[in-house]
Amino acid sequence: MQNKILTDRSLYLLTGFACLLVYAPVVFFDFQQGWDDGWMVMNRYTYLGFTPDNLKAVFTEYHGAQYGPLNEVFYMIIHAVFGYNPVVYHLYPLLLHIANSCLVLLFIKRLIARHADQTTVRLVAFFTALLFAIHPLQVESIAWISASKIPLYTLFTLLAMITYMKYVDAGKLRYYAGTFLLFLCAFGSKEQSVILPLLLILLDITLRRRSFFRFEKTENNAASNCSWGYLMAEKVPFLLFAFFAGLITYFNQSADLIERWAGYPFGQRMVFASYALVEYFGKHLFPVNLLHLYPFPMAPGKNLPVHFFFYPFVVLTALFFLYKTIKRNHWQAIFGLLFFIVNMILVLNVVAMSRFSIMADRYVYLGSVGLFFIASWYGVSWIRKMTNPMRKWAFVAMICYLLYLGGYAHFRTYIWKNTQTLKKEFF
Repeated sequence: MQNKILTDRSLYLLTGFACLLVYAPVVFFDFQQGWDDGWMVMNRYTYLGFTPDNLKAVFTEYHGAQYGPLNEVFYMIIHAVFGYNPVVYHLYPLLLHIANSCLVLLFIKRLIARHADQTTVRLVAFFTALLFAIHPLQVESIAWISASKIPLYTLFTLLAMITYMKYVDAGKLRYYAGTFLLFLCAFGSKEQSVILPLLLILLDITLRRRSFFRFEKTENNAASNCSWGYLMAEKVPFLLFAFFAGLITYFNQSADLIERWAGYPFGQRMVFASYALVEYFGKHLFPVNLLHLYPFPMAPGKNLPVHFFFYPFVVLTALFFLYKTIKRNHWQAIFGLLFFIVNMILVLNVVAMSRFSIMADRYVYLGSVGLFFIASWYGVSWIRKMTNPMRKWAFVAMICYLLYLGGYAHFRTYIWKNTQTLKKEFF
């Protein structure tokens, strides 16, 4: 019976069904014309259509200081076939999320295939994907059409990492080239994807292409036992593209907004980063009081609220425990935390950017995979070691927790029904 439940097909179907169960209401929602949809979706690119001049503009212009031509092309295709039909526009990010949830399952399976038995691999991958699929922090990226570039860039980033792991296993140039092509597609969806080279280096360490955290040796493969020089040379095309694409993106940000947020001294921005990391971590574990907007606690030039100075100490303590974890060779915790942090680097306000919120739920969409992986790996390991009576109670607690997450996410989608319901969140 267990083998039938844990077949690959059944796990993918359960993951997709969970997405539909939680987020189905979004297809009946309207545009958020008072919250970016009015210019991100309903703009001159979509209604001018597929003319040479318009396509050139889509791929060469930073619209609203943002670059996402591939996402815009999908908006144009939807408009060309269905017009400004909100049902289809909402269906677009929902389908992306279903695909991403299934890709997370595949990604984790490939990542840990050498480190556990088949049942453990499937359970850990499934629960990581399930948490990714139904967590309330994901609602904004699915229910808000203008955020659809986040699940789109995530799609290409996950595909790039899966393809890269195929390259590591087989050592074939076509997988390397495919990874770079998917990197270009990810950047064409959202600029945040420039961190992909760091994720590839993290995969090198996790897949043990080069000893780093005193990991024990594993069997050789076509691309293992590489020198650090070779691994870095291998990343040169990725790093060069990320560097120049990042520079171009930064200089195309809104100068007025950057100047405004640059009014926060670097020390204050580091405190903001600590606050965001702690809050994101806490909201992953037990999501409460989620909002569509988290404003800065004070205007530039004003003093920080006293309680904000607590957060850097929390982060320093966490770093100390990360160091202890590294010494004990808990590679699962190391990978998950570093995957989360790397994906958050560009949205922690360390560098002044043209944004007006200290954090946003949508920023953690991809990075959340790292934390969900940690929870799933250790959760499955602990439950499988329990006695039968204890295991039953653990399953009851786990089901209650998953029902809480899915229920909160389901009801939170209704906040995004239209501009009026969104405004009521603060009034």
